[in-house]
Amino acid sequence: MHEHDKSREAVGIREKDCIVEPSVLRTLQPRNLDGGQVRAVLYHALEVWAKHSKLTFQELNSDRADILVYFHSGYHGDGYAFDGRGQVLAHAFFPGKERGGDAHFDEDEVWIVDPYADLEQIEGTSLFAVAAHEFGHSLGLSHSSVQGALMFPWYQGYEGLTPDLQLPDDDKHAIQQLYGAKDTKLWEKIPTYKPYYPQRPDTPRPATPATPPRPPVRPTRPTTPTTTPTPRTRPPRPTAPPPPPPPPPRPHPHPHPHPHPHPHPHPHPHPHPHPHPHPHPHPHPHPHTPRPDVPEKTPGKPDTCNTSYDAISVIRNEVFIFKGKYLWRIGEQGLRKEYPAEITRLWYGLPQGLTHVDAVYERNDKKIVFFIDKMYYLFDANYLMPGYPKPIHYLGLPRELERVDAAMVWGHNGKTYFFSGTMYWRFDEEVGRVELDYPRDMSMWKGVGYNIDAVFQWKDGKTYFFKNKGFWKFNDMRMRVENERQTLSAPFWMGCPRTTEMDDMDPTRPTTKRQIASSSSSSKWYSSVLISIVLLHCLITTSLSD
Repeated sequence: MHEHDKSREAVGIREKDCIVEPSVLRTLQPRNLDGGQVRAVLYHALEVWAKHSKLTFQELNSDRADILVYFHSGYHGDGYAFDGRGQVLAHAFFPGKERGGDAHFDEDEVWIVDPYADLEQIEGTSLFAVAAHEFGHSLGLSHSSVQGALMFPWYQGYEGLTPDLQLPDDDKHAIQQLYGAKDTKLWEKIPTYKPYYPQRPDTPRPATPATPPRPPVRPTRPTTPTTTPTPRTRPPRPTAPPPPPPPPPRPHPHPHPHPHPHPHPHPHPHPHPHPHPHPHPHPHPHPHTPRPDVPEKTPGKPDTCNTSYDAISVIRNEVFIFKGKYLWRIGEQGLRKEYPAEITRLWYGLPQGLTHVDAVYERNDKKIVFFIDKMYYLFDANYLMPGYPKPIHYLGLPRELERVDAAMVWGHNGKTYFFSGTMYWRFDEEVGRVELDYPRDMSMWKGVGYNIDAVFQWKDGKTYFFKNKGFWKFNDMRMRVENERQTLSAPFWMGCPRTTEMDDMDPTRPTTKRQIASSSSSSKWYSSVLISIVLLHCLITTSLSD
């Protein structure tokens, strides 16, 4: 197993045609094992995940299956040879094409197929324990840093690891974030504020998002295979934010230099239940209502009804929209008449001669963060906190990063996200650093594309991504835009009338073709992670039966 374990918000999408075919039914019968018993063990290992999520599984005797299970000995054609008994027990690939989702087990191991066997009295490795962990990777989960979690990367023993297992909270939250809980929503109630927009018609135009094709990049390496445990070399993460001087560089979360899924070997001295391959690399009709009173345009001020936005955030239950050195406020009564106004009228301590802000968000503790070029500013209400601004690389972002394009606290899980170019990061507010296993490719946010201008979440539980003069409404549960084509921002958010010119406009469409990098410098810091992120794409409707 490897050290890249913190947080596994994973790699997935909530919809996938997840059909499981144990290959033992078709070709490779494991030596000295009963095929029926093996199928039963694999069924129970998958049910560990199915009973805590909306996943179901169906056994299918076909190469069309999304998860193929093989027992191999030595070299078996995927570049990750098994080493005989002990050490590497198994490996699996993150979801994707071809090998994506597949799980490989070392045929030379002594596999125990009775999941209730007393492993202290029997020599061998629990097939159930290893399979349950590996299938977590097949479904898109990476390692967890929480001891006791099924996806923890280090061997912890087998007590309680039976088909009756109730997933630890960390694993449960991870699988539900990808595929949804059986009957509850994961995101908490969004604060209720009322941005201004024209009265919507009773029957809005239907929005039918196009189902994106399965990702073109398939995993080529399995996740870390199970091997003998070795002591961890990475010190525990700090419990407090780093001090003012730049923190020392963190180890890269992934030891894999390509953008493809990777099997991960697992070091275990006993029978080991942890094989891990990790491939980490994702309309509103507007009635013609009168335009609200908007201040007359003066030199330097943006045109309220004809502009893109630099940043958007919900602050104190109002929507703040930033452009250049100006901002608008949308409160309970709609767009405030005295706006746009200069940003520095509200926040004291921003740089003199301010020309723009790149991103803004309000933290859960009500402090406000501004990103401007390679610096970030922390405000308590209207006043800059002592010791700020600071370089954005203090947050764990790459030193080469020129700016943060957008930032938000996502209501779906309460976590903070930063976006820049083709990549995004999840930020740990308690530790004060971006999490391991990041950055990840923006293709996780289906239909949004790259180089966004702004993002925020509204009270309807939907996330809104902005680019140029339009926006996409994003469905957090389905992890995709609700309509492939953008909606114009000005009529919807500012109450501007639609014009013939607007009707003729074709707002930027989402980028659907996955790209590897936008520049050679950026590829240096994310190429080894990008390979590990491969998405699941079809509707998960399956049920495994004998």
